[in-house]
Amino acid sequence: MTGPRIFKRSQMQLKPAVTPTGTTAIARVIDASISREMGAGIEYLEDATIDWTVTYDEVLFILEGPLTVEFDGAAHECNTGDIVWLPNGTHLKYIARQRAAYFYAVHPVDWAARQGLTEP
Repeated sequence: MTGPRIFKRSQMQLKPAVTPTGTTAIARVIDASISREMGAGIEYLEDATIDWTVTYDEVLFILEGPLTVEFDGAAHECNTGDIVWLPNGTHLKYIARQRAAYFYAVHPVDWAARQGLTEP
């Protein structure tokens, strides 16, 4: 675990994240090398629909929208400044018909390793 830090957007490296139903660009800023408890970063989507089940608690803060988030049988259009809470076990779809971005925070940081998975 490290001490307090500032992460400048200009220094964040976006990398492709591939899921079975879409590709995004993600900068995993806070990971297990920095925190034992939570992870965080930014993700950009464009012309993508991603069908996903979160296996961790997650908060999204929409940086660019619109981003449609479907869960519990309803589509929710989210725009800049909106916050989304996704408790562990939520099945959802992220739908970005144009460019959208969000900041995310997840707990636990090592959700994938705990399940024997590699993050997409």
